[in-house]
Amino acid sequence: MKNMKKFTALFLIPVISLALLTGCGSSSSSETTAESAGETDDIGDGSVEETSEDITESEDESKSVTVADLEADADGNVTITDMAGREVTFKANPTIWNSSPTAEGWLCAIVPDQIIGWAADFTEESLAYYPSSVSDLETIGGNYGTSTANEENILAVSPDVIINTYDCSETGLAATVASADATAEEYGIPVVCLSRDIEDSASCAANIGLWFGAAQRGYEVSVYIQALLDLVTEAADAAAAAGDIPTYYYAEQATGLFTEAVGSMHAAVFEYCGLENCVGDDISMSSMGGLEEVSLEQVIQWNPDYIFVWLDVAYQDITTSDEWSGITAVQNGDVYSIPLMPQNWFDRSPNSLRVLGCLYCASIVYSDYVSYDLTETISDYFDYMYGVELSAEQLAAIYCD
Repeated sequence: MKNMKKFTALFLIPVISLALLTGCGSSSSSETTAESAGETDDIGDGSVEETSEDITESEDESKSVTVADLEADADGNVTITDMAGREVTFKANPTIWNSSPTAEGWLCAIVPDQIIGWAADFTEESLAYYPSSVSDLETIGGNYGTSTANEENILAVSPDVIINTYDCSETGLAATVASADATAEEYGIPVVCLSRDIEDSASCAANIGLWFGAAQRGYEVSVYIQALLDLVTEAADAAAAAGDIPTYYYAEQATGLFTEAVGSMHAAVFEYCGLENCVGDDISMSSMGGLEEVSLEQVIQWNPDYIFVWLDVAYQDITTSDEWSGITAVQNGDVYSIPLMPQNWFDRSPNSLRVLGCLYCASIVYSDYVSYDLTETISDYFDYMYGVELSAEQLAAIYCD
């Protein structure tokens, strides 16, 4: 497979077995939560984030864990606390519009039948990686980047709730709350905030399940996701302990001469994996949009150990031209294309597939430390999350441009 090293390490995900004990189906039961998951009223505020640690620490792997859905009030509504700390009330088991292509991977895995339409176009090829039940959904537009949703389109499909991924950190919280509140007022539809931090991925899955009437499935997915991320941190920690911290350059746009400054949300996968951004203090973040322009002379001076590339035209230029040939990453054959099926695994948008991006990145830069086979892990992911058994062609398309 093009642009990809072969990995032969043993595939070990012992923790994931816990998530499989109770199966993969969504739960609509409101029965009492098992003792290992805590009492039902512990999650009555509509947020599992504050109890997820208690759940995972008290789990007995010999027992199955069940999580109850929230009970609707007399009007058929539930009230939750979103990941920005906002209290939001909406119809139980709602139809959902994701106003940017960020939470769609989570929704497809947990509540696919409640998605009302796509924020951005999906090709027929990319849709084949998601559940068949979403293949006929129409694109209704979204608010992200330079795109603005058509208000008439949104009101025509009339979702019960809007979800989007926001900066829920302390520094970004005020702007997030203001933006979400403004969107809710504009459309007259409740807006729920999801965290964009990769470290919050397991909580994102659990919260989506709890909020939207599939608490059991959301919990199981959250355990599965955290186990995958733990594999990444284990490899990164082992490499760091050995003093093996490589540098990387993120080559964006057709020239490969746009990149991200340290701390950019667009470089979150690399930072989660513990890599060192070769740009250091030489450039700073000019805006949330990133894409800082640099010169080839700067990249040569930085001399990264690895280069990750966004577009095929840049990959071809970097790997074949004389101008890039003196860089360590090019000389060692350590230039890699970022997987784009069914969505970008690293960036633009900051979606759920960044979990796979972390696994992909770690398997490349920490090949001596990982305990999983990447291709097998990817196959299991799409099977478990979306019920899709990937063909050889689909797996190849992930790695190829």
